[in-house]
Amino acid sequence: MNSKEISNLITQIARIRNVDITYVAETLKLAIIAGLKRRFGPDAEIEVEITPDVSEIRVYIVKTVAMSVYEPAIEIEKSEALKINSEAKAGDKLRIEIPLEEIGRSAIRKASDELILKLREAERNKMFDEFNRKRNEIISGTISKISKDEIAVNIGLTEAILSNRDQLKTDHYRQGAPIKALVYRVEKTPIGPRIYLSRTHNDFLKKLLIKEVPEIREGIVEIKGIARAPGFRAKVAVTTNDEKVDPVGACVGYRQSRIQNIIKELSGEKIDIVMFSKEINGFISRALAPAKTKEVFKEGESYFVIVPDEDFSIAIGKKGQNVWLASNLVGVRLEVLKASDYQNRLLINKAKKVTLKDLELSEEEMTKLQDAQVLTAFDILNIPTEQLAIASNYEPEKIEELKKVVKERLWTE
Repeated sequence: MNSKEISNLITQIARIRNVDITYVAETLKLAIIAGLKRRFGPDAEIEVEITPDVSEIRVYIVKTVAMSVYEPAIEIEKSEALKINSEAKAGDKLRIEIPLEEIGRSAIRKASDELILKLREAERNKMFDEFNRKRNEIISGTISKISKDEIAVNIGLTEAILSNRDQLKTDHYRQGAPIKALVYRVEKTPIGPRIYLSRTHNDFLKKLLIKEVPEIREGIVEIKGIARAPGFRAKVAVTTNDEKVDPVGACVGYRQSRIQNIIKELSGEKIDIVMFSKEINGFISRALAPAKTKEVFKEGESYFVIVPDEDFSIAIGKKGQNVWLASNLVGVRLEVLKASDYQNRLLINKAKKVTLKDLELSEEEMTKLQDAQVLTAFDILNIPTEQLAIASNYEPEKIEELKKVVKERLWTE
């Protein structure tokens, strides 16, 4: 293989691989050096010169002129050196050109094969770096294959993976259909980058909001938190430092145009936009929307939310979804109580602290109740009417009337 043939090979590889010809020439140079070091030994000093236009290639081995040669790979006898350079003397470094024909066609071909392998590795690294920079960004592709465990998505020069857990249950996939998803993980493998996509990740919804709402892109509106039951419902907390801007309205858009575009992309996933608040009780109330709340208080590690009886099922949501999302959005444990249940609870707690003396009963009533081991208002309300009537020797009607009086007294207090 002569210089022209190698030059044509370099040009051809550069065109096919779509890389700079200088990079191809430099890579081939290193491959030739590595091949000659295998031939002459690792200590051999090899130099390869390739002109910028790749029209000429020269290969040299550099040896030291010596009176006696002990290492042929790095030394040349003075008598031989004088034939190349009449002024050579012991200790000089002499560049000896190796004809390309002497290197051999197979050696050049092996060097070109190594070049292609290195170029492929460089392409894989370049592709990995490109998609690694796109992590947490939305990309578009086309569904190329649908299997039981995953969907393959064509994203240009390679395919990405959308696993079952990253698919929306409400999506309907078909081969050849366009699809958008978030690049959330990129792995380097021997055959190229493995790219994982997700439509269930919180950041997928976040990026959709950023794309759809200019106020978020411009930093006027800030997303403070996202909680999702992918494909079914999501809650997003937003805020702003601009008093003139309604952050919830900005995200919803005129006639809900902005939020509807996102809901359509998420295959009907409902989205509640919630005004963020540092005051946690108020934040909890908003997070539980569309349910109304009457009261919020902390008890132990949990926050209890009192809602009107008619709003209880709304606050809990289907399969507990609404309260679960609100809890995740705020970051605290929530317990929802009906107003009537909470009132009964307050009544019971109050009744336990109210003694018979506090009820202002007659001496006869107090004596009979104490004899029946009834000591508090709670005992009167808690013991079944028939059982308490027998124990106190009172008529059931009398016990019912007593319970009514006790309840009214406690409610009044």
